[in-house]
Amino acid sequence: MTEHPSTRIERALREQLAAGCASTVFPGASASVAFWDRGAWHYVDAAAGLHAEGSVSATVDTFYDLASLTKPWVATAALRLHQAGVFDLGERVDRLIPEADGLPIGEHNWEAVLSHRSGLQAWVPFYETLAEEPGTDAAREWIMAQLLPHWDANTVGRAVYSDLGYILAGVAMSRAAGKPLDQVVAERGALALGVDDTAFFGASRADGDWRASCAPTGWSSWRGRALTGEVHDDNCAALGGVAGHAGMFGLARSVATFGAACVGAWHGRRGPEEEELMRHATARRPGGTHRLGWDGKAEEGGAAGRSIDADAFGHLGFTGTSLWCDPRRQLVMVLLSNRVAVSSDNAAIRAFRPLFHEAIVLAFDGH
Repeated sequence: MTEHPSTRIERALREQLAAGCASTVFPGASASVAFWDRGAWHYVDAAAGLHAEGSVSATVDTFYDLASLTKPWVATAALRLHQAGVFDLGERVDRLIPEADGLPIGEHNWEAVLSHRSGLQAWVPFYETLAEEPGTDAAREWIMAQLLPHWDANTVGRAVYSDLGYILAGVAMSRAAGKPLDQVVAERGALALGVDDTAFFGASRADGDWRASCAPTGWSSWRGRALTGEVHDDNCAALGGVAGHAGMFGLARSVATFGAACVGAWHGRRGPEEEELMRHATARRPGGTHRLGWDGKAEEGGAAGRSIDADAFGHLGFTGTSLWCDPRRQLVMVLLSNRVAVSSDNAAIRAFRPLFHEAIVLAFDGH
């Protein structure tokens, strides 16, 4: 008798997570896989290891710092604002960011920014020289002024993954909508896709008891303390914990639900306008694998593995997270971990990710 896909996937998840813990890729992890079968999404969840060495066990209800998995949520909200006529992807940056007037970045549009092709540099440690109190309006204004000149004409039109671009886009989206970014993302990204409130900007729930179920992310030298339920990214912390490039926390299942909603939109189940938006966001573009809010499959050596479809879209997070969606198979894979709790220099996740995703795809296919 042929095994059901959920049985094969659960076995693969448990084997992969156990291997990751045993090899000190991470102290613990939570994973969720969604697949479409007979008109409905089915979910398989698993967890292994500990929150940290000598700590409590990781479970499917452990919250993790999503790191750059924040970007697909922000991009999805940006697309919906565009659809509503609130945030025009084709508009020049300096229309919403007058601080960019007269600077090269001001002449580019949000489509280029959100697809990492505007010429903005990848990353700058603004927090190291922050001249204001972190999280204040003054700090945000200072970082904005520092960010805008970090532009390179030689990279325009070529994919250069840029935190700076998403920090900038987050500010613009908030200004366009007249609301804080966390509220914009919740309304236009999560709730609009039917995702519950178990994925959110951590700083917007400062008093929540969710932190008791949150995996730690190690020591911040800049902040001088160990982090649990505080964003790991120091630039995001300097901005107050809510930014376009990082800041969200969540459960593996909530991230998988988000991915499933995106795949459903790609297939037109949420209407033709949603399909058009999702197809546009995930379409392959010249100059690199990055798309609008997403990354694509690399020709060789990519984190998504070998067997995933060429139309797959996904994203990685520095803390040890990943979300990959195969729209042809209608398969969504989520891995959440706190590999940085071992060390920020712990690079074992690079070899682990493709093995993890490959194992899930093969299990789904019945191999």
